[in-house]
Amino acid sequence: MRHRHDTRPDDLRQPGWDTWIADACGLTDYSDAVPRTVLAKCLLLAAALGTAVSAVTRRAADLGREVVRKGLAASLPNDSRALEARLACGLRRALPRVLRRRSVPVAIDIHRRPYYGDRHQTPAITGGKAEAGTAWFWSYATAVSLLPGHRHTLAVTTVERSDTLTDIVERLLAMVMHSGIAVRYVLLDRAFYAAGVVAALRKRQLRFIIPLVRRGKEGTKFFRRGTRGWFDHTFRSRNHEVVATVRVAVVPGPDGNRPLVFACSEGFGAAARVALLYGRRFGIESSYRQLGECLAVTTSRDVVYRLLLVGVSLLIRARWVEADGVTLSAVRWDLILEFTTTAPGHAVTRQNQTPQPHTTN
Repeated sequence: MRHRHDTRPDDLRQPGWDTWIADACGLTDYSDAVPRTVLAKCLLLAAALGTAVSAVTRRAADLGREVVRKGLAASLPNDSRALEARLACGLRRALPRVLRRRSVPVAIDIHRRPYYGDRHQTPAITGGKAEAGTAWFWSYATAVSLLPGHRHTLAVTTVERSDTLTDIVERLLAMVMHSGIAVRYVLLDRAFYAAGVVAALRKRQLRFIIPLVRRGKEGTKFFRRGTRGWFDHTFRSRNHEVVATVRVAVVPGPDGNRPLVFACSEGFGAAARVALLYGRRFGIESSYRQLGECLAVTTSRDVVYRLLLVGVSLLIRARWVEADGVTLSAVRWDLILEFTTTAPGHAVTRQNQTPQPHTTN
């Protein structure tokens, strides 16, 4: 049964959206006429409308797009890692106390936004399986808490060509640990099945579940029909420098023929429970869909600026997660109403205002 959603526009209008975004993203005053809150309003309105920041500067702040562009450029660091730390701090402030009182399961995955330009002139993009008409993407990895009702994004990082899977996991886990979140276990996609990733998780003494990839004779035996239960498995990295040992859980697949095989740490009990726990990982896929619903668009090749737009979308989603019974579209609509009324000549009637009766002469 679907839950009823109540938009409640009066409850949605939490004061300080612009101040909060300015603090979380580390925006600074560009001039007396362009304070940091004005820059934040432009970012919020562009995210709510799903358009470019340059398209809303007049409506949100009655300013030229070049002034706003320079203001944002002056506020951003030169390194995307510095902005990731700012965003992690902002996401940490949005976390409810319930996440700090108990351990939570965490999912890690990579989200890809299609890129259609010249890849030779854009070194920050990464290759991948072809989809949406391209095989090149802007890639972002996130860590998301999977506690029911509190699926918060805990950290985000930009994926570059030089990054290994181990680098991505270690960066995200470092930011999650800094947030003070106690991790119950980590769920990862099959793309993260690597000896270096397993070693990084064991180094932090974290439990994990990763779908096992069929490699070599040792890996193929777990996928034979009729195989069930727990097994021990040791595998190496491609350069043979890292050796990892995992527990392998084999459970019947949905069709009863092809088994589901997972590489795990110790401490999960029955093998069937591993498959049930891994099913929670798909909550991170929902977070990526919601990220796209309130993401401003751009043609910029600036890695830091594109990360800023992704961070603003995740921050909007962070407030929405804790807005009980409110749809994300209602939050977006409230932002549109809130920030299109600030510029002269663009007044918009609010939902909670009493409509005036229409009279005819």
